[in-house]
Amino acid sequence: MEGRIKRLELERARPAHSGPDADTVAEWARYWVEAGMEAPRASAAALEFLEYCEATGQAPTFESLTKLAELPYI
Repeated sequence: MEGRIKRLELERARPAHSGPDADTVAEWARYWVEAGMEAPRASAAALEFLEYCEATGQAPTFESLTKLAELPYI
């Protein structure tokens, strides 16, 4: 998991990558933290979710989060 967090942080640090702003990531991470997840993992999950929304052109809503949760992981 730490490698995944590092990868996401490195991708986020690239100047060409606009990505979600830190306030939006923190806002979404708060939901995972309130559900009992550790803060670093919650931030990584929030960032991944927001990047998924950007990549698919969806608005970051709980409905979008539900769609992401239903996707099969390989």
